[in-house]
Amino acid sequence: MSRSLRLKGIPASPGIAISPAKAIDRKKLLIPKNSIDGPDATRREQSRLDVAIETARRQIQLSIDSLNGEESTFQRTNHAMILQTHLMLLNDMVLIDTAKDLIATNQINAEWALSMVADDIQRQLANASDEYLSERAEDIHFLSIRIIRNLLGHMDDFMSDLQFTSDCIIVTIDLSPAETAQMINSPVRGFATEKGTQTSHTAIMAQALGIPAVVGIPGLTEKVNPGDTLIIDGLDGYIVIEPDEETIERYRERAVQWRAMENRLRSTKDQPSMTTDGVEIKLSGNIELPGEAPFALDYGAQGIGLYRTEFLYLDRDDPPTRAEQIRTYASVIRTVAPKIIAFRTFDVGADKMPRCLHMKKARNPALGLRAIRLGLRRHRELLKEQIKAMILAAIETDIGTVKIMFPMVSGITELRQLKNLVTECRDDLSREISGIVHPRILTGAMIELPAAVFACESLARESDFFSIGTNDLIQYMLAIDRVNDDVAYLYTPFHPAALRALKMVVEAAGRADIPVSICGGAAGEPHMAPLLIGLGLRELSMAPQSIPFIKAAIRTMSLVEAEKLVADAFALDTPEEIEQLVVRFMEGKLTSDWN
Repeated sequence: MSRSLRLKGIPASPGIAISPAKAIDRKKLLIPKNSIDGPDATRREQSRLDVAIETARRQIQLSIDSLNGEESTFQRTNHAMILQTHLMLLNDMVLIDTAKDLIATNQINAEWALSMVADDIQRQLANASDEYLSERAEDIHFLSIRIIRNLLGHMDDFMSDLQFTSDCIIVTIDLSPAETAQMINSPVRGFATEKGTQTSHTAIMAQALGIPAVVGIPGLTEKVNPGDTLIIDGLDGYIVIEPDEETIERYRERAVQWRAMENRLRSTKDQPSMTTDGVEIKLSGNIELPGEAPFALDYGAQGIGLYRTEFLYLDRDDPPTRAEQIRTYASVIRTVAPKIIAFRTFDVGADKMPRCLHMKKARNPALGLRAIRLGLRRHRELLKEQIKAMILAAIETDIGTVKIMFPMVSGITELRQLKNLVTECRDDLSREISGIVHPRILTGAMIELPAAVFACESLARESDFFSIGTNDLIQYMLAIDRVNDDVAYLYTPFHPAALRALKMVVEAAGRADIPVSICGGAAGEPHMAPLLIGLGLRELSMAPQSIPFIKAAIRTMSLVEAEKLVADAFALDTPEEIEQLVVRFMEGKLTSDWN
């Protein structure tokens, strides 16, 4: 009798795969915790750490080389930049020096010290309401495990022990991007994991390699036996264990349909992002690390609509120096030029508590001292140093214009204070550097508070541009904590109040004749695209891997259709009704235009 079982997970990489399972039993890595004694022992442990890090660097480079050496069906070479980002993290002297300091001060072995430092970083990132930051905790986890394995003498990836002799689907607890890269030219047809998220680097790597994947299935490894026939449905996020013949045939037909659609989607990568009646929509990328800039361009980003800068401030005893910031910002500018980058000043506080700022945990951190409030009230000089670094990076790279946007602006008083701060920075630099030629500086308010929505008329008159952060805007409008599972179900960009707020902001920007973009998660949701365009938005900034899908959606609709859809949406009362309306609209477009 068949024991067919269907499990729901998170679709991480689209596609359909049908093959036997290859289950992997990865045991928890046991980290030795030993005390040491004296300067000699300290130097010995610090030296062991150096050797393990250098070994990790070579291992990652081998994975990069394997990617770069392959023929690409979807710009595979540039996706090695994910692993380049891991190399950059290995070069982070703060991470390494903090671990070495811990060895010396606590008199402990290298494995224990590194795990403590890595755990600290992961806690800061994993607890962030910013989805992007929370997912970067995974990168730190995989890197620390790799280094600790090297310290323990387990220098081969666990994937190296597997014998891929026939088609299979990998089932395991989790996978790192480097381990995923090893699936190139192997019979691996897909994978499913207990952990992971849709926008993790492992998921992105799977997308780059065209490997269907479903992640985030609790208890998965206990339900699958080696050799079980599995179906990976990376489109809807299901796996089917031991399916019957009828189910297998149905999924085979669906796989053929997906491949036809995928080929069409990829063919639009270098085509303009334009509606059927000729309205161009600029698609930009959201990034945080310099190594991600080429990755965004590879997906077709026309600029960087959000460059998060707070990663520079996390897990360190001292804030980043001006020189360090200039190097970081300039490297991104050089990669993206002549395309424009919008730098967001540090958005720390709340759930991102940098050790270097010595902040106390607030009782209600989401409503406390964070972002520009922190900069204006308590760390004014720190914010000025960041702005100066942005200006000097623009001068060093000769781009002519620097675009700076300020998060958590609640009204015109704060915006004026911030603009005055920029003027102070220019004046300070003029005194410091004889003959300095300043770039053009564009300053913009991020609209992510209900107060900013209602103050958008005055903010628009004194801003060079607006950037709407829907993640926080919807959270604050609906009074929900997005990382609280008990209320997160209420979060939806289809809420009538959210759509009316967007309409107010876009119309105010239009009257002031300033550009307005959206950089929140709603920008990367294909079913939101017609609503955003119909509301009047002409620039969407999103996670890079979403760009081809949004472009494809845009190219199936006209502005007239999108505007009518918005009018129909405003006649409805609930988020569910609006979402159903848009889903029906998009299904009709995909059915008629993609087949």
